[in-house]
Amino acid sequence: MLAVYCSDYRFQAGIREFLDQGLGLGANYDGMVVPGGPQCLVEVGALPKFSWVARKWSRMLVQAHSLKRLVLIAHQDCGWYKWLEQWQPTGGAVRRKQEEDLRAASRAASQLVPGLTADLFYAGWNDAGAVTVEAVCQ
Repeated sequence: MLAVYCSDYRFQAGIREFLDQGLGLGANYDGMVVPGGPQCLVEVGALPKFSWVARKWSRMLVQAHSLKRLVLIAHQDCGWYKWLEQWQPTGGAVRRKQEEDLRAASRAASQLVPGLTADLFYAGWNDAGAVTVEAVCQ
């Protein structure tokens, strides 16, 4: 299994706990941790090399390790999406854009490696400040 998620330090422990315990993976997965997480698989017109590299990395990991499953996780208050606003304004609908990008990343990955399944998630904080993760519909 390949997990693709953001490098934001505020979410690292919560996401690892979700992967290890919530999905029952027990640290038995490959991780691709980059700013913006799964958005790296989605081509942005002004930044085509970003997705090109991410697709090469993910294809190599999936093929080299015979992976069949992909877990894509976006998160609340993502600095990468704030930075991307200069090329892709969301008009305040950042979460909607992140969910669209999760779906686009899933489609891109399945085109790279046929038969690869993807699970989409969104991480945020609850009222107590703990990281929560919820599924996003394909």
